[in-house]
Amino acid sequence: MSEARLLIRRGGELLAGLVVAALVGALTLTAIDALSLPEPSWLPQALGATVAAGLVALTGWLLLRGGRGGRGVRGNSCGTGERGLWLLGTAGPAFLASSHLGLLLGGTPHYLFGLGGDQLNRVAYVTRFADSPALSDPFYADAAPFYPPQWFWVGGRLAALAGVEAWEFYKPYAIITMAIAGSIAFVSWRWLVPTRLAVLFGLVTAVVGGHTNAYEPYSWILICLLPQVVVATFLLCARAAARSRDPGGGRPTWPLVVTIGVYLGWAALAYTLIAGVAALLVALVVVVNIWRHRAERRVVATLIAHLAAMAGISVALALVSWHRFLLAVLGGAETEASVANDFAPEIGSRWPLPMFEVSAAGLLCLIGVAWVVVTVWPDGTGRFTGRVSASLSARIGDREADSHDDEATHSRPGWPLPAPDRGLVVAQALGLMVLTVFGWYALSGLRAATGSTLLPFRMIPVITLALALAGVIGSLALARWAVTTSPAHSRGRVAAVAVVVAGLASIQMVQHVSEEDSRFAAAARETAAAPTDVLEAIEEMTPGREPSELVVLTSVPTVYAYRPYFTFQAPAQAYATPAGRYTERTDEIREWASIASPRELADAMDSGPFRGPDVMVFDREGSRNWMVPVAINEMPLARNNSREKIRFHPEQFADPELFDVREVGSRVVIVRR
Repeated sequence: MSEARLLIRRGGELLAGLVVAALVGALTLTAIDALSLPEPSWLPQALGATVAAGLVALTGWLLLRGGRGGRGVRGNSCGTGERGLWLLGTAGPAFLASSHLGLLLGGTPHYLFGLGGDQLNRVAYVTRFADSPALSDPFYADAAPFYPPQWFWVGGRLAALAGVEAWEFYKPYAIITMAIAGSIAFVSWRWLVPTRLAVLFGLVTAVVGGHTNAYEPYSWILICLLPQVVVATFLLCARAAARSRDPGGGRPTWPLVVTIGVYLGWAALAYTLIAGVAALLVALVVVVNIWRHRAERRVVATLIAHLAAMAGISVALALVSWHRFLLAVLGGAETEASVANDFAPEIGSRWPLPMFEVSAAGLLCLIGVAWVVVTVWPDGTGRFTGRVSASLSARIGDREADSHDDEATHSRPGWPLPAPDRGLVVAQALGLMVLTVFGWYALSGLRAATGSTLLPFRMIPVITLALALAGVIGSLALARWAVTTSPAHSRGRVAAVAVVVAGLASIQMVQHVSEEDSRFAAAARETAAAPTDVLEAIEEMTPGREPSELVVLTSVPTVYAYRPYFTFQAPAQAYATPAGRYTERTDEIREWASIASPRELADAMDSGPFRGPDVMVFDREGSRNWMVPVAINEMPLARNNSREKIRFHPEQFADPELFDVREVGSRVVIVRR
């Protein structure tokens, strides 16, 4: 099969895995909604634990069947066939993720944290694109967008296609995204490691995502593929070096160049920080290989050319969404510094050490550390530790181990371990990811002296996933060692112990719900209902005008989740594009509050540097004050935002020719005529 056909086939397989995962996720959520479990109660967790145990048992049985027989997985008539493993690898992680989050969020139409914090910004972005496919900022009508729109654009267009309100579509879309992540991770790992090991990798990816990154599904869909991209970069460098020495031999390198470049470009369209870390990892792999082959000019030139090609592909894709902001800046548009990197929560103040958590996941990560260190250790020390291991095996009494060399042991059908060379590449890739995360934390700690950060806590899912995947291989290798070094008459019992312990540990991992997600689920259930009175008043007072035609200044920011209004001021500076000039807009609102005459106020709104509001929604404080709160950025302080109450007065709008005023409960809605 030609490389082009192989690339197309793999793209089709990835798409098929995505479709299967989406269908499984949708069916799982539908079934959970039909249960109507009482909330709040512990019944969903009880059901989830039982489902988790059943899935672990089923997966273990199928994987053990896949290891029976003497010919491995392919063509094994008595075991689980390749198609069965593929279905398990795509449907299993999808069911695991969707059932976990679906049961956690039962009884609420909202996703984790409801419409609080970051979620308001995200739901508003989906609402924007459900109204129109045009690239636009989620809040400002007259500013170039800054935050990558890809995931939100897809969600918005799917919501429009399904005819579902965007705020209501957000929850199933986020959950199905998490379901898809583990499935496409399996599919991509299947091209790099044995299929049964890829199944385990897909399931572990789903579990780690549910524990560490469910709050940000649009970053997890990228992180779940990051280890495979790093492995592919190592393989690319090895293949490029071989072809440089023998241009007529070896496999072509362009499929890997295209694949890695497309991933980096997609990441730039979806999440800037992950894209930057991914680009750094790819560059580090290439630079390390350039140093390794520094005496071979042809190899060095080839590696540099490949790095440039990957960068070119990724930049071309990134410009699909970034061109508006770049053109605005190059055209002289005024911007302010982004404050997003100033966010410094407590979790980002200490280095992540998941291997020391007292849990099955922590133990898995600890085994992963050990496996990576042992596998990538320098050759000289490796020979020494190999002799020690052989001596220990002899002392234990392994009477049959001498008849099997290392390669044969690795290829035995009962142990889905990668071949030694591929295992080394995987260990190098996962080890590099761990070191890069620690380096990121070190740089962020140094940057703290300047009052800012590198958002290092966003790297916690990266290091946890890398160590967990390494732990899977390490656990299998440890179990194999325990079995092969045991006396022949007790190997069956040792294998049974390994299977039981692994199964129980897996159940503990799968049924776990993090404390943060529990709080976020509670917040989702406590989310206030839509402000229908305000929305209806705006609709009645602006006949013939679409919501996307209106700029709104409001004390009720949740309106942006329900209607594609533009806003004069974003809910917080961290969510605002630098081209929106958040600070200047706040000063503008303060200035309006000081103007007494309705005519002067209307003129000030029309003559300012920004498009003035068409609608204003204020909170009433007695009969003399109308108030709109504005978030004041205080990052990196622990209390990162404060609220400034900017007060207006009824007489400022007492001209019916200029302003249409209507009291709606505890609020007042004002429309410019």
